[in-house]
Amino acid sequence: MNIHIGIRRVLALAGASAVLVSAVATAPSASAAATATTGLFGSADATYDGVYRQSMALLGLTAANAPLPATAVTWLTAQQCASGAFQSYRPDTSVACSAPDPAAFAGPDSNSTALGAMALQAAGRSSEANRAARALRSTQNADGGWGYTLGGASDVNSTGLSLAALKAFPATKDTRTRTQRAMRFLARAQLPCATGPATRFALPYQAGQPANALASVQGLLGIAGSLPIKEVAATSVRGTTCADPLVRTLSWHVDQLIRSTGGRIPSALDGSQTDWNATATGVAALASAGAAPRAIAVGIAALGRNTAAYVGAGPTASPAAAGTLIQAAVGAGRNPRAFGNAGTNLVSVLLGTLQR
Repeated sequence: MNIHIGIRRVLALAGASAVLVSAVATAPSASAAATATTGLFGSADATYDGVYRQSMALLGLTAANAPLPATAVTWLTAQQCASGAFQSYRPDTSVACSAPDPAAFAGPDSNSTALGAMALQAAGRSSEANRAARALRSTQNADGGWGYTLGGASDVNSTGLSLAALKAFPATKDTRTRTQRAMRFLARAQLPCATGPATRFALPYQAGQPANALASVQGLLGIAGSLPIKEVAATSVRGTTCADPLVRTLSWHVDQLIRSTGGRIPSALDGSQTDWNATATGVAALASAGAAPRAIAVGIAALGRNTAAYVGAGPTASPAAAGTLIQAAVGAGRNPRAFGNAGTNLVSVLLGTLQR
């Protein structure tokens, strides 16, 4: 799960008792709840990451050239709001999506919509995918970025994911204009060359804040390409100068970040813990950028040694982690069906979490 989704949801729930009361009052019936999980990847509570993890699972399967379960695609399309956007999870799809509420972090959000758009495009559901892309384009902020809740204050993570989503579709004049505005937003947020070596060229969560590893890797993903990832021949980014373009300087930073930590990017919440999601996303982003083969090798090796810690196993495995790790494996030129030290079949692990 996107760590910033979790942080913001916790903050929202801590101060929004009215939202909790409303959620209890509109709890779905038993039959609706059962229907809401058929075709869903993962057995954990889907409240805060249902669409995100479903989309990442479908994108992972696409990257591995695996067939997409029809029920999984149907589950995702049923979650789409009338506007074309997605919110994190609708337990009863007969109930319309709520209006975006940035103050409560509620309603349709850019992260779910971006991942949903890419997953539906990969699944060949072009009508629904285009509706999601239109919802993103229509909610881009004046500064060129996107906030987590559609219409909320722009942040780097959401902008990186939204930018990646727009790049999944054929380029039009409007799309090119919007992607350029998003790139300028990220360039303005980037930490300057004059900062210390550990943070030079990094991205923060929001402009003016400290460097944030997950923001850097998700920003690079959007700058460099889209999902599903494809294997790209990587070249060195050593010798980067302060005058180099955004994709090169940010690739340099992510390269340094992964190699300096031995492939274990620390958590933004607890530096003593590893953020395997940021690590896997960083490897995929570098592969998409066609950069930093040494960092890709270091990062994928660390992920290969810690696959169980990141993904889990059996029906309780994390589909979002499995889908993200498949992206990293494919980008690094590794076999996702025999991955890491244990030779884990990530595709089988992912499919094993599908609810029937």
